[in-house]
Amino acid sequence: MSSAKNSSKEGFGKEQLTDHSTYDYINVFKNPSNLPINQIHLERTKYVLKKNLPKDVDFLEESADNIRMKWFDKVSEIIPALDKRWLPKCILHTFEPYTFTLSQEENKSFITKNLMFMESLEFLLTCDFHQFWCTILFEPSAAVSLRKFILNPIPHYQTEYLEDEYFDIYKTVFNMFILVYERLITFWVSEKEYIPKEFIYEKLLEKRLINLPIVNTLVFLYKHSNMDFINKLTTLYFDNTAQLDFQIHEVEETVNHTLMVFEMIGGHVCGFAKDAVIVPIAIPPRPLVFNLSWVYSVVNYLLNTVSLLNTLLQFYKPSIEMCLNKELPFRMPFIYATVYRELYVMLEDREELKQQKNLSDKVLDEINLGRSEFINVYHMFISHCIDKSLEYMGDIKQQEHVVETYLKLLTTALEDEYFICDYNLKYNIANQNEVFESCTNLDTTRTDFIVSCINKLQRNKTLQELSKLKKQTIEDVFKQFRPPIIEPDDEPTHIESALEDINENDIDVVIKDIVDMFPHLGDGFVLKCLECYNFQKSDVINAILEENLPPHLYEIPFDTIRIPPEPEPEKPVLAYRGKKPDYDDALKLLNDKSDIKELKSFVLEGIQYSNDHLYDDEYDDRYDYDAPIKVADNPLEEEVLTFNPNHEDLASDTSYSSDEEYDDNGKPVSKAGVNGNATGAQNNRSKMNFCEDPAVIRARREAKFQSKNPQRPQPPQKTKVVGKPKGQGQEKDVLKARDKKNVNKSSRANHSRKSGAQWKRTRGMVPS
Repeated sequence: MSSAKNSSKEGFGKEQLTDHSTYDYINVFKNPSNLPINQIHLERTKYVLKKNLPKDVDFLEESADNIRMKWFDKVSEIIPALDKRWLPKCILHTFEPYTFTLSQEENKSFITKNLMFMESLEFLLTCDFHQFWCTILFEPSAAVSLRKFILNPIPHYQTEYLEDEYFDIYKTVFNMFILVYERLITFWVSEKEYIPKEFIYEKLLEKRLINLPIVNTLVFLYKHSNMDFINKLTTLYFDNTAQLDFQIHEVEETVNHTLMVFEMIGGHVCGFAKDAVIVPIAIPPRPLVFNLSWVYSVVNYLLNTVSLLNTLLQFYKPSIEMCLNKELPFRMPFIYATVYRELYVMLEDREELKQQKNLSDKVLDEINLGRSEFINVYHMFISHCIDKSLEYMGDIKQQEHVVETYLKLLTTALEDEYFICDYNLKYNIANQNEVFESCTNLDTTRTDFIVSCINKLQRNKTLQELSKLKKQTIEDVFKQFRPPIIEPDDEPTHIESALEDINENDIDVVIKDIVDMFPHLGDGFVLKCLECYNFQKSDVINAILEENLPPHLYEIPFDTIRIPPEPEPEKPVLAYRGKKPDYDDALKLLNDKSDIKELKSFVLEGIQYSNDHLYDDEYDDRYDYDAPIKVADNPLEEEVLTFNPNHEDLASDTSYSSDEEYDDNGKPVSKAGVNGNATGAQNNRSKMNFCEDPAVIRARREAKFQSKNPQRPQPPQKTKVVGKPKGQGQEKDVLKARDKKNVNKSSRANHSRKSGAQWKRTRGMVPS
């Protein structure tokens, strides 16, 4: 890279024999006729090694000029100015993205690789006009290098996480990259160095260096720092009428992709429906065990998607109409409420938030930014309706359609309390209704109903009180998604304390003063106004004078009379002071059995405690239930398959097998009872056996049955069911035996006796 960059100032087409890795560039570009660069042909001269050279030539003793004259042929050719044969030898390196879920030490490659990427950008900036366009059009690594930065950018809200050298590296790359792209969309340098706009625009489309996603990403990255570049880029792309159909198709694909991303993120976070079609996106499915890195990937992906949508709506207004036709804004309140509420539930009381403090701060910051972007995008659609109503003034039919769209947007947002309250906090809906009513024939009943519903929502009241009490900006209040807990401020003059200080007599005085100023108002109506304005007398008087009372107060008659509350009955004076006795008479005291119940429960607890903590000289940790096992965090998926080494099957444990066992008195007992000796089986029984051997139980029962029903042992008889081989005839006894077997055999299978197995398990015969 360095050799190509330095040699570009010397020439192109002259090879050095001593070092074949360098490639000098000779500036042979000449344009005396002032033609565009794509119509110019240039002459290139090069030296080609002759054939059939002698084998005994000593090149070390000859000079370079003698070698060139004796052993090389001079060849000249005419080639176009834009041709890959003018390329210098260079490799343009790609951008290395920063992984914010990893530490700085794990992102060391970000510095080393981006230093090489900076050299690539510097090479493109130092090239002359001819060499620059040859590199862009014919060097494959050029388009890959530029696209890698656009596909993996670091937005402005993530640059705050970079520190020290990392921030300096990215800042340098950020500033150099825009210079390269400015040169890429500059087609006229001078009368001798220029290229036709239509020709190079087609080439940039083929190289995928300009399309809607790239233009939208560049606008999103540089709209806060270089508006001249943004205006030039958007004008070049959106004002190209030759590509109008292609642009409309790209905008439609972008809107469809945004809708798909919203649905997929909602499914990954909250769960998919049974018949849902799952499309792979850049985030993996929700893990079974809580993972803070996965939460950050979801939050960041959702924020980037909404931010890019907001950028598209700002700089290409026809995309708003396409989003309305696709009904994208009507899905946004539901996605906002469900996804962010579920994310807050996932993050609640997590130890990982304290263990990974840096990552948790990033998650919460980008959740707040994402919610803010959702509100801003939704406001774009409502502002579009207001702009269209002003544009269609005088056209009643067009305005009716705009009015219905506006009311549908507000009604859709009203279905989700969290979304409509957050939107109303940032963009006051009552003020928007006044602007809309001033230019359209809007039915105020519907808008007043929407505003009254918002005012009655508890979340809206809480957010309004918080904004007044804490004296915060809307953005600060907006960071609290759930109804926040109002903490006392440093200044003790907050509303709760003010309401506590106002007693009934003070309220009567305030009501009387307002009624004296407005005799046509009833004291009951004035009390409702005071309750709405937190008993602030001056606010109520100003609202009445300006006729700016909340809509729900207009539903109350102005002459409503206040009905004072009924006085509370006087409490009887008790002669007995102190703790009230528990018993009314002596019989209840004598019949009280509570002490006996408490004593019984205490004794039972002591017995249970002693049984559970018997001394065991051979401690077995298989019964310890304190082993840490990860529990599935996602209730929507299957359970986590974990292995707990503390829980093993007791049937497989043979470490204690021995030839002798001991009874309760410590005497050895033989195991002969298993084969029929009932006495040995009974002596082998122990009170400490939780699960007795089933073979011993069966032997004991068989011995008991034989003692009650003694029978003479019969010699085993040969079965008559088998008979002779097939085709040789069967005897009469065999046929009878077969018929008896078919009649008496079971009517159902005996290989899956669940009820019998359950009966044995409840009696300790089968280990559970």
